[in-house]
Amino acid sequence: MFYTRLHALAHEQNSQELQRQTRALFQAVTSQMLNSQRFYGELLLRLDKRADTGLASAISLTTAKQPVLLINPVCLSEIIRSDQDLLSLIQHVVSHLAWQHPMRYAKQGADPLVQLATDMAVNDHLMSLYPGAITRQRVNFKLDLHLAANLGSSEYLAQLKDAIRQDQSGTKARQIKQILGQSPETHLGWQRLNNDSALQLNQMVAKSWQETPTKQRGLLPSKLQHRLNRRPATLTLDWRSLVMVGLNGPQKRQEPAFNRFNRRQPYRLELPGVTRTATRQLYLFVDQSGSMTDAEVQNILAQIVQLLKRYRDKITVIPFDASVHDEHLQAISHSSRILFQRVAGGGTAYQSIFDWLIKRGATDGSALVLILTDGHGEGVVNTHGLTNIIWGLTTTKADLSVKKPVGRLTVIRERK
Repeated sequence: MFYTRLHALAHEQNSQELQRQTRALFQAVTSQMLNSQRFYGELLLRLDKRADTGLASAISLTTAKQPVLLINPVCLSEIIRSDQDLLSLIQHVVSHLAWQHPMRYAKQGADPLVQLATDMAVNDHLMSLYPGAITRQRVNFKLDLHLAANLGSSEYLAQLKDAIRQDQSGTKARQIKQILGQSPETHLGWQRLNNDSALQLNQMVAKSWQETPTKQRGLLPSKLQHRLNRRPATLTLDWRSLVMVGLNGPQKRQEPAFNRFNRRQPYRLELPGVTRTATRQLYLFVDQSGSMTDAEVQNILAQIVQLLKRYRDKITVIPFDASVHDEHLQAISHSSRILFQRVAGGGTAYQSIFDWLIKRGATDGSALVLILTDGHGEGVVNTHGLTNIIWGLTTTKADLSVKKPVGRLTVIRERK
């Protein structure tokens, strides 16, 4: 099923349809992994997934701004020969997150020895292997080494460095290049992490582990279980920080600003300065069920406006109940007067939000969705592939009716 859909995807020419079908395919893959390998499925659920036909490899995890899984359907379809191949490759990629490799080896993604060491450490524990997988057995054979099984990536890396230092002929370096050339994955996206990125990665792993039932945890390698059990069960992130993390995906575009000095040449008044404009839109959907007063909603809006002043972002505020009331949509900028009044009061349906967003072409790269709600709606929603979502609860996290919510949960105002 996955194999057939992937090959159809490789021939899709329309870029919007390519993104939509990629999200749909990986929704199905995520669902399969949640049933068979819950922890890896939880990690995949929290990853933004995007098609990138310009990617040099078949698949890549990038962490510079936020964790994103990039997929080149054309390259991937040339490698994958079965559903199991695809599931194995995806499990391999998300395993790097579980072992904290992008954090431990940030800025070292281009180092070929780091890729060998981390891939061997992960693939030692996979039940089945994808085509081109870098394994300890293969590295031992090609480099004439005797690396022991079940070592950590740091131990493999140290031994590989010793082997390269002792190789006067350069034969081992050429063999390493050949091995890496056959791998469908690259680690070039493991770049420097800022504080928000590091927090988000830690939160993702901790939340995935927390959501994995005890019986399913036992399916993981014992060393990985031990590492995950040492981590805090939850890592709290204030809702304001979550908003900034969610907006901190694509780089802010620089635009000329003639009302600012050019700091490099302050005496040249004819030269423009620089300002930054948003590449993501913040959509704030406000539940009309009555759990919060108008004054409290306005207070939250005021706090968000203060947060976004320096980036000149805009907020689109939309009330909803059983449907989205876009006739009462407000576009609020950093200088706008905040006004919020209740316009409806029916039942609550979260599905209407995601249907409204997808009709307007919203993607994880262009939108951050903040849903301000008391949590009392339906049990299942289809987000249409959107994952950059914050559920801002005015009650408690346990009150959210959605059983497996996509995105992040936080409490805006908890009742006493």
